[in-house]
Amino acid sequence: MKHFIILIAAVFIGLTVIYFQNEDRTKKVDDHTLRIYASSSFIAKWGPGPELKALFEKQHIFKIEFVESPDISMTMQKINFEGDRARADLVLGLDQFDIGRLASKIKWKTLDIAYTDQLTDELKSQTDSLLKQKNFVAYDWAPMTFIARRDLGVQIDSLDDLLKPELKGKIALQDPRTSSPGLQFLSWIFESKSAQESIVFLKALTEQVHSFSSSWSAAYGLFKNKQADLVFSYVTSPIYHLVEEKDDSYLALEFKEPLPVQIEFAGVPDGCKNCEGAQIFLKFMLSQEAQKIIMAKNYMLPVVAKVKDSTPFDAVKVFKTRAVQFYDQNQIEKWVNQWSEIRKNEGQ
Repeated sequence: MKHFIILIAAVFIGLTVIYFQNEDRTKKVDDHTLRIYASSSFIAKWGPGPELKALFEKQHIFKIEFVESPDISMTMQKINFEGDRARADLVLGLDQFDIGRLASKIKWKTLDIAYTDQLTDELKSQTDSLLKQKNFVAYDWAPMTFIARRDLGVQIDSLDDLLKPELKGKIALQDPRTSSPGLQFLSWIFESKSAQESIVFLKALTEQVHSFSSSWSAAYGLFKNKQADLVFSYVTSPIYHLVEEKDDSYLALEFKEPLPVQIEFAGVPDGCKNCEGAQIFLKFMLSQEAQKIIMAKNYMLPVVAKVKDSTPFDAVKVFKTRAVQFYDQNQIEKWVNQWSEIRKNEGQ
């Protein structure tokens, strides 16, 4: 009986040791898992996510787990709702409007990542704006303008040219209530004209617009299907057609008004579980290798100098751009409300 009790005790101790070893092993694996919230397009097989994951995991002990979200506003809602249970170590895809409109609802880590000395020549003028963002790091960018086909046959080099009768019902735009490009266009109007001139212009523009789509992709689809002659998009859009479709019939239009700029940022939520790994991944995203992947798969310009040298992106002409602004929620709501009132009065 004594030997039996000793045997049972030994088995119990052994199982206990194995349990805690397994628990510790699980904890270690979990400690090395980096959970990144990103958009569907970023983590799709044609996006930069898979290649970045493979390269990062080859260079580091961390394992990447992407958490897919349709858009950044839903990501913010998810993190907000989860509170202390939030699983996000890193959030990708924030732009200037998201930072002012959504990100303020969440507490973010202060990031100690110096990168402004690596910026491209085109972005150096934005250094002061980027330095002010202590909680976010830029990883790609592009000016925004209208994209047309070379056979358009209408001279356009100013915002007022969008009101030409030949373009009635031929312009594809995005809804600023649901789309960041839509907000970019709206801010471009209000920053380029006086408040009253902007209202008058927007009222006249409603006759020219085919539709205000809920997303960039929906608006661009209308343009691609030739239901619209112009679409508000990125100066890099023609490069996509050239590289992916071998089609050089698309061009980005230059305007006398300096173009708005969209910059995509990444941030580390204060409730991160693998905060150190998140910052390591952020530094990795600024490496030459990672920047080339982001550029080639996201069809945006790199923030780091020399990455686009000797690539098709080297041919992208960066027209005169506006200084990057980070608008607060009140300013954004004011513009959107004015736009909504115009649409309402026009019976749209």
